[in-house]
Amino acid sequence: MQQALIILGLVLCLLIPSLLLAKDSITPLILAKTFKSSMQHEAYWVSEKLDGIRCYWSGEQLYTRNGNPIHAPTWFIKQLPQTPLDGELWAGRGEYQTVAQTVLDKTPNDKQWREIQFQVFDLPHNKAPFEQRQKTLKSILEDSLRPNVVWVEQTQLRSLAAINKALESVVKNGGEGLMLRPVRSLYEAGRSNNLLKLKPRYDSEARVIAYQAGRGKFENMMGAIWVELSNGKMFKIGSGFSELERKEPPPIGSRVTFSHQGFTEKGLPRFATYERIKVDE
Repeated sequence: MQQALIILGLVLCLLIPSLLLAKDSITPLILAKTFKSSMQHEAYWVSEKLDGIRCYWSGEQLYTRNGNPIHAPTWFIKQLPQTPLDGELWAGRGEYQTVAQTVLDKTPNDKQWREIQFQVFDLPHNKAPFEQRQKTLKSILEDSLRPNVVWVEQTQLRSLAAINKALESVVKNGGEGLMLRPVRSLYEAGRSNNLLKLKPRYDSEARVIAYQAGRGKFENMMGAIWVELSNGKMFKIGSGFSELERKEPPPIGSRVTFSHQGFTEKGLPRFATYERIKVDE
């Protein structure tokens, strides 16, 4: 019996480190900085900012950007090439919660996954400039029928006026914003000036600490939530909620995403609007 326990202990000592490292073994992805509304390059490749779950395809397994495995149906996986890909799992504008509920479920729901697209925008292992990476990526995705795998089209824009016009058009049609990549830029893991995001508003996160009762048409419902930023600043958010969300507000202690138009001199967000509960990826 003692010998069996010793053997089991040795096996666990070998397995546990590999399991702990597995999450960290994916290729680090390029992460966006915020576009500062000035032309730092002669031109940018521009695409819509998709409101989904960032995803890395290793050639064998789908992962979130934090290295958590995504449990997709076999038929979905069979559509993917052996080449590693960087993209977004997406179900359309305004459907973030649908995507999160579907792709983060450990038991894949075939019907729900039929609505999911893998919108692919880059090749993380390719060292070529962006234009060549896109040419290669497009050829990879066009070589066979892949109904749930989509190449994200890029448009080159050469002026701030053209970029702002594109942003206005996307937002007017329900989009979140734009992603910009300098011409001839390389794939650079981590926060990088080679990938920039542009939105008409900013997103931040806070922790729910209390509710404020509703009045008038919101009587017997939540009127606002009180939240706390990571720096300890507290404020309330009273707009952006659906009627259902007012009847079933985000739980105390949960983290929520809210949009705003920058911060005041006191460090409080201007025109804070509730967006969604933060889902751990």
